[in-house]
Amino acid sequence: MLPGLMAELSLRRTLLIAGRRVDVGALRVHGAGETQRITPKALGVLLELAREPGLTRTREELLLKVWAGRAGDGDVLTQAVKELRRLFGDDPAAPHFIETVPRLGYRLLVRVDWDDPAPAAAETAPAELSLDAATPTTAAVLPAVAANEASPAPRLPRWVLLLSLAAFVLAGFSLLLSWRSSNRSAPPAYTPLMLTADPGPEALPRISPDGARVAYTAPDADSGRMRVQVRGVNASDVLQPSTGQGAESWPVWSPDGALLAFKRDQAGRCDLVTVDALGGAERVRSPCVPGMFDGFDWSPDGKAFAIARFGHDGSARLIRRAADGSGDLPFDYAHSAGEHDLSPHYSPDGRSIAFRRGLSPYSDLYLVGAEGGAVRRLTHIAARIRGFDWLADGSGLVFASDHEGAEALYKVVLDGGGISALGVAPARMPDIATRADALVFEVPRTRTVMTAYALNETTAGSDVVPSTGSDAYAVLSPEGRRVAFVSDRSGSQQLWLFDADSRQSFALTREGGAVFLYPQWSKDGSRLLVTRRQGGRGQLLEIDLGSQMQQLVSADSSDVRFGTFAPGEGYLLLENAEGGAKLSRLGAARANAQVLRHQVAAVETDLTYGRIYYSRIGGGVRELRASEAEEQDIAVVPDRFAWHVRAGALWHFDNGDDDEIVLRRRDSAQSGDSIVWRSRGMVDHRHFDLSADAQRLLLIRMERNDTDIGLLRNLRAAH
Repeated sequence: MLPGLMAELSLRRTLLIAGRRVDVGALRVHGAGETQRITPKALGVLLELAREPGLTRTREELLLKVWAGRAGDGDVLTQAVKELRRLFGDDPAAPHFIETVPRLGYRLLVRVDWDDPAPAAAETAPAELSLDAATPTTAAVLPAVAANEASPAPRLPRWVLLLSLAAFVLAGFSLLLSWRSSNRSAPPAYTPLMLTADPGPEALPRISPDGARVAYTAPDADSGRMRVQVRGVNASDVLQPSTGQGAESWPVWSPDGALLAFKRDQAGRCDLVTVDALGGAERVRSPCVPGMFDGFDWSPDGKAFAIARFGHDGSARLIRRAADGSGDLPFDYAHSAGEHDLSPHYSPDGRSIAFRRGLSPYSDLYLVGAEGGAVRRLTHIAARIRGFDWLADGSGLVFASDHEGAEALYKVVLDGGGISALGVAPARMPDIATRADALVFEVPRTRTVMTAYALNETTAGSDVVPSTGSDAYAVLSPEGRRVAFVSDRSGSQQLWLFDADSRQSFALTREGGAVFLYPQWSKDGSRLLVTRRQGGRGQLLEIDLGSQMQQLVSADSSDVRFGTFAPGEGYLLLENAEGGAKLSRLGAARANAQVLRHQVAAVETDLTYGRIYYSRIGGGVRELRASEAEEQDIAVVPDRFAWHVRAGALWHFDNGDDDEIVLRRRDSAQSGDSIVWRSRGMVDHRHFDLSADAQRLLLIRMERNDTDIGLLRNLRAAH
């Protein structure tokens, strides 16, 4: 423990507040003729507020300082504040102790004094206290699997656990206060300012060249459609510069800041439109492909747009299009069939274009000259990149990625390609002013839940494992009674297992800095495979559910995108390779791989009938045969990733009418398909699952999206 902390704890042991005396060491509140116990987390929140009485402390800061960023959802903070109000007799409707600042945080309303009792008067905290007593989670119901590939940890006697827990509580609580005190004296390099806090999502922020205004998209109050909105970075009214026809997205400022360009979808048509940033007449500049768009940029000289064009083979390449609407401009660069080049951004001097190559979540940043030519790879992380932009001096890029776990901001320099974290998380879609020291970004505030639907019934879906966290990549076990999924309900994204018979869920992994993707079941339901990405490389991990032992399946040299069990014995892997992914087969864990096919987008096994199906970039779904010449497309699906083979049929998602998303079923013996399910809700259609009999559908549904926009200043000074 730090010496400064020991001094603070010994001198500042009693807090006098609102007519009560709070004994920090004993976790007791004395006053009104009674003594009440306070939980460590509630005390941590009180101490944080007491350091700056009268000032608003944001929810994010309190969660970071008291829970060290591992609280999952902010409900734990709400419960801690409720406890404080109960202890101090506060009414949230007419507060005199703690005021809730809507959509921002909390403020202490009373005076704070510290008493300095003698050390001999100190009490010790009761041994049975738990550091997380006020916030029980399902992770504590069943033992979690440690991140150990050799063997599981031995089970300790209960009395040993209790003694260890008591020691941990005393040490951990003191360390919590130490950590808070030391961080107050060394603030982070960046202190974000929240620009928006309205209900619903504010997304895709773009800051004006002078850094004075920000354009973004948000739901229109009347139509509910997404519209471009503009507001000043200081307090100002919100302006909607367009006529509001159709759905608007991807705003981009002109180099002089006078105009805004944006994408408009209306009546099956897609256009790039410009309008005066203060409102006025609109002008259609260029058509675009409906539903297939990933951002664009305006050249610094104002003469061209850089856009990603999707081809019929499923790939995407960059093009330059005249901003006056006269057509495409010459632009030839190093691009191979099957490559996906997206999100172009001009450098501040207009000489280079940065872009993202690779489909999420396996992307990297690349550079090419503004007139075309050779391509240079800038990063080697093969991860999900959620937006990027040039530094104002052109020396590098700021990008958002989850390659180290949570979505956060990073800087990469052109000279050497070094990457450094900016210490801002969660964050995505950064955009930097070209003539001011300012950066805006999305602050994701979303929650996703697993929802099950009965396809042969008209009833609404039901949430599978309710929690305050967000879930993803849910897959049903062969017998349909268990679900493997990825969730952040323990504070970081880990692999979880839910058992419907016991109604309990527990974490199967406990690893920091790793991203878990695509769990897969064995035929007998006794084992799981999961793709683990860490340090820019993917590995395939196998977990035996009976012994809870883990083993690494893929070779050290392999960069795995996806893995599943092969029919009979062994494994099937999709590995990163030049020009796309290759499909390989392993006879056993860590064995040499046999390459089966190249440029494969997705693979699935029918373990019951021993068949392998795959889809190719630019092609349809096929059944793998001994010779590729014997294969033919079963069906061409709109999304080569979002499909399954169940009960003798191919199932895939597609766009329906009037903003619907539909699930289609295609029998192998029939030429047509039928719609079996439809929805207008926000669902992750690329990662769905079906029961073995194809009677139940499992989806990840967006339950809440209150994404806001943050602002950073002094970017140049800090770096």
